[in-house]
Amino acid sequence: MKFLYTNQSEKCTQSKKNEKGFVMITIITFIPIVFMFSALTIVAATQAYRTTLNQELIREAQLASVSAMDFAKEQYEIDLNYLGTAETTLYTTDLHEITYEVIHKGFSNTANTQQDIAGVGRVYTKNKAKLLYSREIQGKITYTSGSNTSVRFIFIVDNSGSMSESEWLQSKSTVDASINYIIDNAPTAEVAVLQYGTNNFNQEHKYDVTVSFTRDKTTATNWDRRYGPGSSSTSDFQDHLPGSLARMRLGSVYGPGDALDLSGATDIQFVLFTDARGSASSGGCCSSLKKLSGEPTSWNTGAGATYPVLDNYGEYNQLKDGTVFAGDGYPGLTAQWTVLSVYDDDNNINTTSSAVSATRAISAAIASVGGNWNSSVDANTDDPEGNNILPRKLIATTLAAGPNEIISLLQEILDAEINI
Repeated sequence: MKFLYTNQSEKCTQSKKNEKGFVMITIITFIPIVFMFSALTIVAATQAYRTTLNQELIREAQLASVSAMDFAKEQYEIDLNYLGTAETTLYTTDLHEITYEVIHKGFSNTANTQQDIAGVGRVYTKNKAKLLYSREIQGKITYTSGSNTSVRFIFIVDNSGSMSESEWLQSKSTVDASINYIIDNAPTAEVAVLQYGTNNFNQEHKYDVTVSFTRDKTTATNWDRRYGPGSSSTSDFQDHLPGSLARMRLGSVYGPGDALDLSGATDIQFVLFTDARGSASSGGCCSSLKKLSGEPTSWNTGAGATYPVLDNYGEYNQLKDGTVFAGDGYPGLTAQWTVLSVYDDDNNINTTSSAVSATRAISAAIASVGGNWNSSVDANTDDPEGNNILPRKLIATTLAAGPNEIISLLQEILDAEINI
């Protein structure tokens, strides 16, 4: 019996040795795999950190370019002979140096009171050892000290079929509050209200100057819906804004004696209220903020007339850089855009869809530099204020966002742009 017990013990010991050997081999086999996954995790984390850091540095360069523009406006008001600022350090961190520069590019008028300038923001490694990012804004600054400024605000109201009665009333309430605010706070400002729509059957792009330029509060706020549901023009419920802007451009609406006569104006501010989709969907006519090159030509031939609409952001850009105003007899005038865009895809059911994201990016590309929008911006390579520059004067919450949110942007305009 003793012999058998010893033999059993030896077998057990041998089995344990075999198990330990198997475990050791298994561990050794998995060590490279563990190291590989660890290395991949470290690489992924490093890449994510670098991406976040790069995005932040790009944003710093953009903010520096905006600061350059703001600085230039202030300096030009102080000194009529101001012609730009050499590259100057804005601030430094432990690792980086951020600079701004103002480049004078000539005068826009014969009186030499408006300059074309570029505001440049740059991010370097410490002590300017290496340039990492550079962003540039193109713009104009106007000398207004000691002169009579006359800013014109044009409120554009969407009359599409998706604008329910409650949304339209929200828009009107915010527009009226904004108008009262401007008249109370800008002694030389005048306001106008413009409504737009497109006929669903013949694709005729329409606009209505509901309120011509005025400083009278009663006149400026006593207006009703012109197009779409609830109006006498119920079939005009599409909202192809580029088409309506093209018809205004071709009709010289801003010329002397016309509906939006800009005589005496020194600054133009468009304020847009819309729930339009960013670009037209494949099914149905022409509701959009951005004109795509592939849109059917029939969308621009309504009522037997042809309205050649500029592609992409052309209609907005030619207002921003003053091309339209120069054509109507006002060289040197330029415009800025403040946008309240609330396209929500399925009536607030799906506010995170790709269509919503695209619309917000398109709305941001229309809006001017400034404000608080720091999210995505659609590419607009011909934007006179600079492609993809952030922040933007865009509100994307609700048409009832005003008067508080919209008025905060209007106050920024009055403070920084109009020098009031």
